[in-house]
Amino acid sequence: MAHPKHTRALLILAALLLAPGSTEAQTPKLKIKTKNGLPLEEQRKDQMERLAKQYDLKRYTITRDILIDRGAINHSHPMLTLNLRFLDNDDLALSAYVHEQAHWLLTDRYRLDDPGLFESLRRSFPNLEIRVPEGDGELRSSYFHIAVCMLEWQAMEQLIGPEGARKVMLWKQADHYKAIYSIVLRQRSEVEHVLGQHGVHW
Repeated sequence: MAHPKHTRALLILAALLLAPGSTEAQTPKLKIKTKNGLPLEEQRKDQMERLAKQYDLKRYTITRDILIDRGAINHSHPMLTLNLRFLDNDDLALSAYVHEQAHWLLTDRYRLDDPGLFESLRRSFPNLEIRVPEGDGELRSSYFHIAVCMLEWQAMEQLIGPEGARKVMLWKQADHYKAIYSIVLRQRSEVEHVLGQHGVHW
């Protein structure tokens, strides 16, 4: 039988090895470019590089190629592109990043055009208003955005905590994709059930 002191030492060592942060992966090196080299674009680049050091984004980084473009609408493909919005709010800037990465997750790992996922979402949440600002203006992509916004919320909870993540989601619900974020906020368990049926997760 092990000596009590030895047993205690082994338990402490095991606890240290399993403790959060002791073996955490780091955010992979992001390849961030600015389209025009403008000071505000450089500021957005600096913000994202700082956030990548502050948070472990490995799990939520599918593509490392990022473009900062003053005149763009945030989008995921063909290159993940972020505009200058949210320079004054790190939480919203981070949420924009994981939102677009969630698109990459669906396209790279789960086939965004998966008819089964689309039909499940449409059947579970019928009559979704797709006109802007309630949806994104297109039927299929508005329904797939339900999955994207749910993945965004899950990521933000892990990164900044449940309270901060919910504040972000409520802010977005009032700003854009209003019907989509409303479904995610009001019917989270149903959305997660559909994603679970199709094996969709980070």
